[in-house]
Amino acid sequence: MKSKLILSIESSSTICGVAVIEKGDILSLVEKSAYRKHAEILPGFIQIALEQSKKTVGDLDAIAVSIGPGSFTGLRIGLGMAKGLAYSHNLPIIPVPTMTSMAFGLHTAKPTKGLSYSHGKRIFYQEFNWENGFPISKTKPEVGDIDDFLEKIDSSTFQWNCESILTKSPQLIEATPSAKNVGFLAYHEGDNWLIEKPYDLVPEYIAPFEMNKKPKLSDTVK
Repeated sequence: MKSKLILSIESSSTICGVAVIEKGDILSLVEKSAYRKHAEILPGFIQIALEQSKKTVGDLDAIAVSIGPGSFTGLRIGLGMAKGLAYSHNLPIIPVPTMTSMAFGLHTAKPTKGLSYSHGKRIFYQEFNWENGFPISKTKPEVGDIDDFLEKIDSSTFQWNCESILTKSPQLIEATPSAKNVGFLAYHEGDNWLIEKPYDLVPEYIAPFEMNKKPKLSDTVK
């Protein structure tokens, strides 16, 4: 049974966004580019989105969150907020794959490959098939140097924030992470992705992190 009313969160990149989706329709969307300000503005965005939709947290059926890959800090903030709402109101969480949601945002173009910027020359890469207007993961997302993926890139590839390192590639489809696409996918795929007790749910970081070693500034994910 599909969750009828979903609050969705996107914080996997420089974009911070919240949307309220009811039965597959968007009621409100609050979204902006907010580099390293997610923790500061996300709670307010949630309040505004709920007010604009004339809903309360008590009305919600589920919380959807962009689960990665993406920014290490952004993903932690988004999931932390989602868990706080879920635990306090006994709600399930629907983790939505970030690159799948970006592909869905381009459903008229139906891209079969995607790139998303990580840091330095590192990117996240994934391939998709399409069924009934929805992207289906063909491969798991992976991370690597942009040069390792150049032979795979073609005109059916979308990219997010990779312009500065794509100097020798064909014109690619521009994508943008958005809470509305996270919410739409959560509504349509909620039966498959919904987690009733998300105590152990963690972001899909993909890139390994050495937790016992202080990272260099150049190594942090933007």
